[in-house]
Amino acid sequence: MLEKKVGEPCPTCDTPLQRRRSTFRTIVGDVAFCARCCSSFELACDEDDNGVAFGPELAPI
Repeated sequence: MLEKKVGEPCPTCDTPLQRRRSTFRTIVGDVAFCARCCSSFELACDEDDNGVAFGPELAPI
């Protein structure tokens, strides 16, 4: 599955991607989702975004 960030354009229809809870059994958590064409992508996170990806309670200190 491709990795995309929330707000990036969808590769199919250029609609900005939004965050949505995953409905896949192999992916736990949220995905980048295109509401227009119903495409889902894994969330890409930078090293600086670790606190955002894991939530504030699991952020590294």
